[in-house]
Amino acid sequence: MITLTDVNRRQHYLAPAAIARVQEAGTSSQWHGICAIVHTFDGQVLEVRERAADIAQQLNMRRTE
Repeated sequence: MITLTDVNRRQHYLAPAAIARVQEAGTSSQWHGICAIVHTFDGQVLEVRERAADIAQQLNMRRTE
């Protein structure tokens, strides 16, 4: 499981297999504290404070363990 924090500082715990796509947030979203947008296979969209590159690194580490 990886931990992601949304803009309201709530933590979300996700299984790496549940994540379909991670993208870097746009400039205006980043100004509001959203660094990445995470799409899950069940259709949820999370706007999180972690950077997309950091999330990708966490996913790669979890999948190889």
